[in-house]
Amino acid sequence: MFTLLRQRNFALLWFGGLISIMGDWVLGVALPFFVYQVSGSTIATAVMVAAELLPRLLFGSIAGVFVDRWDRKKVMVITSLSQGLVILPLFLVRSADMLWIVYGVSFIQVTLAIFFGPAENALLPLLVPEDKLIQANSLNAMNNNFARLIGPPLGGGILALWGLTGVVLFDSLTFLIAALMIASITRFGKAVTSSPPEETSEGTSWSRFWKEWSEGIDIVRRDRVVLVLFITVVMLNFGGVMIDPLGAAYIVDIVKAGAEVFGMLVAVQAVGGILGGLLAGKIGHRFPTARLYGWAEIVLAVVMAIRYNIPEIPILFVMTLLVGLPAALGVAALETLFQRNVPNTHLGRISGALNSTVGITSLLGVLGISGVLGEVLGIVPVLNIAAGITMLTGVVALLFLPEKA
Repeated sequence: MFTLLRQRNFALLWFGGLISIMGDWVLGVALPFFVYQVSGSTIATAVMVAAELLPRLLFGSIAGVFVDRWDRKKVMVITSLSQGLVILPLFLVRSADMLWIVYGVSFIQVTLAIFFGPAENALLPLLVPEDKLIQANSLNAMNNNFARLIGPPLGGGILALWGLTGVVLFDSLTFLIAALMIASITRFGKAVTSSPPEETSEGTSWSRFWKEWSEGIDIVRRDRVVLVLFITVVMLNFGGVMIDPLGAAYIVDIVKAGAEVFGMLVAVQAVGGILGGLLAGKIGHRFPTARLYGWAEIVLAVVMAIRYNIPEIPILFVMTLLVGLPAALGVAALETLFQRNVPNTHLGRISGALNSTVGITSLLGVLGISGVLGEVLGIVPVLNIAAGITMLTGVVALLFLPEKA
């Protein structure tokens, strides 16, 4: 598998993607921590998270349509260069009254990233032989995990040592390097541009999106198993996004630690996720998938509750590592259940309906509940509510999913 990295074009794409995603994680860890430092408000952090969610809701389902119309390599190069430039206004942010710059940068940054991913996925098959695609995609999956292992500790460490200025400089540099590497890709037996697409206007792209969303909703209504899966995914994401605005606040106010600890915890959870993925491959086939899904979410909720209610750093690191194990098992079981119960020809529609619904409920969770309740009830009670929603998700799966689903 790793012999593919000896191929110049694939290696440039792989390392360019690694550097770009690592830059995303550097900023993604440092920025919410900085926002909470200067504002002391979970609402301000929630608004930033919402600014990052909104582009996925607005553009996520149609980004691929437009990427198919453009040269994929150019999309990636222009996106990386643009991301490196877009974050520069963060140099101006020094106090809470300048956080509107953070919100604007976050929105534009994620909007650009939405186009990078589909372009990379579309470019990859043009750079490797067809019989090597599985290995290439496996390496790309590892690429994402490596970026999550490297980026968060770097983001936390740089913020602690040199502040947001250091984070912005480093992040901008990673995007420049990624753009240069991707721009160096040459032909690999076939053109790296896409074939001429059918004429598609922006209006018809939006129409197609809403049509597929409504078709997906109709399928969900007719199939009980798919409906239960749909509901549990919405519940999981609703609980998950409640945690996002409170992560930095929990580390600062409850654990009494700094940005470097915050970054290391994100990386440790990535290690747990990798181990959980390996565990899923070893034992997943030994248990009924629906039961594996339900119990994985219940165990995850218990680990989350311990993690949030015992704010001792050694316990925090152990519990964060353990979080990744049931989380990965749950994801593997959930994806398998969808693949078994939804016809392949309809998976795209279900995915579109699910992404849109999750996007809407995630915004509600971030803005309407997490940030506000964090101020009113306190950080730990809201995190416990999120753990409770995760627990309820597992119970719903155990009660309403057939054992042989």
